Amino acid sequence: MDNLSLPEFSLQLRQQQPQRSFSFNWQGQKLWIKQQEPALPAWRRVLPKLIASLSSNPLYFPSIEPVAALAGEAKRLQLLGSLGFNVPRVLVASEEYLVLSDVGPSLKYWLTEAQPDAKQRREILLRAAAALAKLHQHNRWHGRPALRDLCWDGKQIGFIDFEENPHQQLSIDQCMVRDVLIFIHGLYRYLEHTDPLIEEVITEYRRLAPGRVWRDSLAVVEQMWLVYPLLELSHGLLGKDGKQALLALRQLRQHRSDQQRSKLPWIVLSLLLAYTLADQFD
Repeated sequence: MDNLSLPEFSLQLRQQQPQRSFSFNWQGQKLWIKQQEPALPAWRRVLPKLIASLSSNPLYFPSIEPVAALAGEAKRLQLLGSLGFNVPRVLVASEEYLVLSDVGPSLKYWLTEAQPDAKQRREILLRAAAALAKLHQHNRWHGRPALRDLCWDGKQIGFIDFEENPHQQLSIDQCMVRDVLIFIHGLYRYLEHTDPLIEEVITEYRRLAPGRVWRDSLAVVEQMWLVYPLLELSHGLLGKDGKQALLALRQLRQHRSDQQRSKLPWIVLSLLLAYTLADQFD
């Protein structure tokens, strides 16, 4: 190891490790290797595009192009790092893999394994809401800010996994709306649905984020006027992700205004939206 450069050592590790993403130690530092994702089957690319084009809903637009995903992620990480955001440093970049610095354990780890006390849990999640709001204040977006893609090193929130770039097909504001809905869904994934901290975290984001992004998020929820009752009616048939999506929509509908509801005449389309919702949020 002492005689190998970081790219050489990384290549050696890749030949030994089957995982797509894994950590390793290099000169006392925890680093990560992230490898290219296999191409999706054709139907996994076509169906979301069809649903998205019919619904105009930013949640359903496919946002990963596996062939170019790593190159795009490296560019976004370098840009966000130059703007002062806490993201991994790109130490090695190739078409097949990246070597990245570590920015701390994920929020998923903190909420499911670390077992922080109530005060620390509250601090972490409020900091996460503030960090996402700050990203949006700078007209930047994450793409899929699930809690497993946000990190906490004990001092600050970090963002990881920037493969998803919905800006390929959506406006910047739509990308930020997508962030909001995915982030709120993540709260229901790891907190009890009756936990008052959920509303507190949402309020913190709303307080700090651009007002137009919050209003547009509620407008998207309004556009799902037919999806929501279908989810409610099929509650007993939904899996864990579907139930969490329903809870997130229910929470957001409490904030809605009397906006004009869009009318989708296709019942079949609404059913497709209902049952693909959880997969896109996850």
